[in-house]
Amino acid sequence: MGWTGCVARLWARRWHTRWKLRLPAMLVSFRAALGPGIVLIGQRWRNGTPLTVCIVMALVSDVADGVLARRWRVDTENLRRWDTRADTFFYACVLVVVLMLFPGTVARRWLLISGLITAEVLQHTFAAAKYGRHASYHSILSKIWGLLLAAAMIALLGFGVDNWFLDFALAWGILCNLQGLAMSLLLPTWQRDVPTLFHAWKLRNNIRAPAARQGRLGPPRAWW
Repeated sequence: MGWTGCVARLWARRWHTRWKLRLPAMLVSFRAALGPGIVLIGQRWRNGTPLTVCIVMALVSDVADGVLARRWRVDTENLRRWDTRADTFFYACVLVVVLMLFPGTVARRWLLISGLITAEVLQHTFAAAKYGRHASYHSILSKIWGLLLAAAMIALLGFGVDNWFLDFALAWGILCNLQGLAMSLLLPTWQRDVPTLFHAWKLRNNIRAPAARQGRLGPPRAWW
């Protein structure tokens, strides 16, 4: 009985650990799958309610996967990078829906949208060239941008509200990506989850300080 209980507890512990590892990844995958789903919904239904539900579910999954991953200490580099990819892919699909349903909105804001796409591509391309992987800073500005963009898309696709708030959300996205580019210019090595440009500057100094001390002292002498 004691041996059986020990095996049962061990199995339960392993299952619980695997579930903690998989649930945040499942939420990221779910958000990526919502991208093609919202395009299909936009093609079939003109009613904004299903589109609004998709955006709300994407936002909830985005918040939940980060909270759970940090709480369970499973916020690995791969998970954070795929989280960024899922966000980008989902909102690229949302842009397709906006283009289908509100082409005039896109036409009136072609300069802002072009600037946003250019800034997004530029910061990820520069990071990929410098570090061999795309940027994944998850800064405070980017978290605010996620909320602004979700709210703007709910207002537009759900209720047909096309006003200054959408311009503000797009401009914030440009600012967010320019900050990401500045972080990549500052940081000598790839980093994730950098809250602000100030934190990036501190990280840069902390990374370079040991190298500077090593350069002043010279290479260590062998003791043998």
